[in-house]
Amino acid sequence: MASHPSLKHREKVLAHAEARLASQGKYDPQERLALYQKFLKIENHRLRLRHNAGGGGREIARSRATLVDIVLRHLYDHAARAVSTDLALVAIGGFGRGELNPCSDVDIMFLHADSSAKAASEVAEAVQSVLYMLWDIGFKVGHSTRSVGAAVKQANTDPFSKTALLESRRVAGAPSLFEAFQKAFDAKCVKGQERNYLQSRVTNQAERHEKHSNTIYLQEPNVKNGCGSLRDYQNLLWMSYFQERISTTAELVERKFLSDSERRELERAYDFLLRVRTELHYLAERPNDVLSLNLQFTIADHFQYPQRDILRRSEAFMRDYYTHSRSIYWLTELLSQRLSIRAAEEGASHEHRIFGLIPRRPKKVEAFDGFKAIEGKLHPETPQIFRDDPFRMMRLFQHAQQRKLELSPELRQLVRRRLRCVDRTFQYARANRIVFTSILSRKGEVGRILRMMHEVDFLGRFIPEFGGLTCLVQHEFFHRYTADEHTLKCIDQLDQLIDTEDPKLRRYRALFQKLQDPYVLYLALLLHDVGKAANAKNHAEASALAAQKVARRLQLTPEQRRSMISLVDNHLYLSEVAQRRNLDDPETIREAATVTKNQTDLDRLMLLTLADGQGTNDEKWSDWKETLMWMLYEEVATYFEDSAAFFRQQETEREELLFEVTRKTARDFADEIEALFETMPDSYFRGHSAQDIVGHLRLFREFMVKGMQDGALGLVPAVKWITHPERGHSEIWVVTWNRKDLFAKIAGSLAAEGINILNADIYTRADDLVLDIFRVCDTGFQPVTERKAMDKVERHLTESLRHERFDFRPLLERTQRRHGFHLSQRLDFPTRIVVANDSSPSYTMVEVQTPDRIGLLYNLLRSFSRLKVDIARSRISTEKGAAIDTFYVRGPDGKKITNAESIRRMHRALNRAATRRTASLLASP
Repeated sequence: MASHPSLKHREKVLAHAEARLASQGKYDPQERLALYQKFLKIENHRLRLRHNAGGGGREIARSRATLVDIVLRHLYDHAARAVSTDLALVAIGGFGRGELNPCSDVDIMFLHADSSAKAASEVAEAVQSVLYMLWDIGFKVGHSTRSVGAAVKQANTDPFSKTALLESRRVAGAPSLFEAFQKAFDAKCVKGQERNYLQSRVTNQAERHEKHSNTIYLQEPNVKNGCGSLRDYQNLLWMSYFQERISTTAELVERKFLSDSERRELERAYDFLLRVRTELHYLAERPNDVLSLNLQFTIADHFQYPQRDILRRSEAFMRDYYTHSRSIYWLTELLSQRLSIRAAEEGASHEHRIFGLIPRRPKKVEAFDGFKAIEGKLHPETPQIFRDDPFRMMRLFQHAQQRKLELSPELRQLVRRRLRCVDRTFQYARANRIVFTSILSRKGEVGRILRMMHEVDFLGRFIPEFGGLTCLVQHEFFHRYTADEHTLKCIDQLDQLIDTEDPKLRRYRALFQKLQDPYVLYLALLLHDVGKAANAKNHAEASALAAQKVARRLQLTPEQRRSMISLVDNHLYLSEVAQRRNLDDPETIREAATVTKNQTDLDRLMLLTLADGQGTNDEKWSDWKETLMWMLYEEVATYFEDSAAFFRQQETEREELLFEVTRKTARDFADEIEALFETMPDSYFRGHSAQDIVGHLRLFREFMVKGMQDGALGLVPAVKWITHPERGHSEIWVVTWNRKDLFAKIAGSLAAEGINILNADIYTRADDLVLDIFRVCDTGFQPVTERKAMDKVERHLTESLRHERFDFRPLLERTQRRHGFHLSQRLDFPTRIVVANDSSPSYTMVEVQTPDRIGLLYNLLRSFSRLKVDIARSRISTEKGAAIDTFYVRGPDGKKITNAESIRRMHRALNRAATRRTASLLASP
């Protein structure tokens, strides 16, 4: 059973407090309350000063537990004077462990002896007196009142209660009663209960880790419950107690489960995380365990990291955090394995004490190359294996890959201790090059081995360019993981393609399976973000420069080198072009073909783009992006197949469309077909099939007939909805006369029903009829299928077209309340507006990146309208609460916007639209 350490300082503080409080005489409840509050205010202030001065995590947490002990003892002594039966005030949980962060709950149990009704009434009154005063003082209290038998019963009913009581200690009251409870707990809750308890702890830890993505390298880690968190350390000691009756890491050293150096590393890590949690509580003034991006900057400052730049200070702090978290994660895993092995070796009489509930069977041993494979783990034959042959350190990973083995705890530690062998000679050795190439050439089997290399710090030593990413936090909006973990996640995603049955990934699987040289792709993926370690403005370019060094060191062939460096340099290219460029423009396809060079590199870049997107966060890769990516891929592949035919196809496509459309429509459409083909812009015919055009013709006719029938003079638009469940979106076609703010009013009508716009094509005929095509989805990024929502959108649009100054504000505010959309305050994604004239031969490209909210697109479009800027095409994208919208525009003169003052005016207007709230913008004319 864990016990709270006795410290001389604690006794001095206790004696001082007792003297101060006792000297005040008898006070009424309000006076006593004021006295306790004043005492706590002074002592808490002293604790915070000690923390700010660099006090250790355990030091501050234990001191606060001691402080609460003092208050509880006085409250108990005052309340229990009239109690005639045995009663004890017991600290449980973290408070029982003697660790209390500034805003943590105070968990206590009032332990009483079974007694008469009169005694029970006295106990209830005393408990009430203590609790009321604690609440009035300001503590958050978790409490229970139980007899010894009831406490034991509750512990055996609920494993969480058992864990809390495992660390219980007496604060005040009857020592004999608490000793009786301890004996009963050990006899009835521990002995004979080991297997069930251990299984519950193993399950709980697995669930916790799964909730936090099974990695310590989250961008915003949970200090208390994540992987490599405080809870992992505590969980290990709880399990150690049930298996070996060990309750401290010092005892683990005595029993040879830990070395002294490992214990010091573990204790340093726990103390650091506890200090971080204390700071989080102080900053939030409430329980807070999530180390969010904005708090990382503040804590780095408060912990006085010396780097001059705030970003560098934050990175240094987070490297320390991940390093300590990793120590807890790996050492607790290593210790769990050692405990399991020890239990297995002790035989059947101790079978019930095994952590992983290991089945007993004869061990199969295979010896090779200085190693032994035992029960799926790779062991060293002797501690001297790397001294005899340093190159074994590379070969061991090949053995692990080929034989599907994991590294034993001893081998992991041995590799870490011998990393100095991985020097320049080791990096340039031909034998190691060959083995590394072999490892990266096995499709579907690379990620596990690279992660294994990284976990023992070998990968960053062999590829120093990658080593710079270790524990590097990424201050980017979309990234969920550290830079090294992101890279390894990407490689895991690529591995999974080899045999995936996911219908959305089958085309990627086909590309991967036919790929002849996976080594180049895996190496490019490993290096694609290494430039981030150099803090370069353009990380892709910096990554490509680093990749050149790696290519020379690994002696890639000229073609491999060219392909690998191109993949690294252009790893963002396909995604950016697909989402932001006009895919119907032949020049876009020609440029993409020039960049990708050939079909093999296009296939590789397609696979790298998928892996990069899926490895960023769980929401990055959407069906709409998938559609755009494959549209681009197919066009470029066609170009590679026959570039001359590609352009001939572009030239003859219009005539073929005219023939097909005529064939598919009735004769009475002849005049309308002629008008459409004479008045529509060229981009329209490049982007739509004959079947689409037939549908558009019918919608144009519906609009004209509707205008003649109801006398609305064209104020009532013709609207058609088409659902594409396989693509993850719906289309809405709108036909009407061109007029001011039309695009904005359509956007407002959709936003009013919480519908997201993914993409919009705007076609204005020479006769001033307009066809607007929007690809849309609901707030869950699914196709819009609800007929009621569609009808409301159409009603809003019709009303807004009938009234030139239609006010969308009430509709948008109602939708904002319903969906909870708000202007994001995240500091890591500021509004960014880019105006470029080199992305299109005919249009100025305007890109707006800003936190998303209801009505944002409407406000942006209103701003364009006020500036008399014409929008020809747009790419509208919403990811993780961020809007990334791209518009291809022309000025009032129908040309690109090149005038510097016009660009500044447009930039200011769009910035106001992006950063001001919807209501304020809508209120302005």
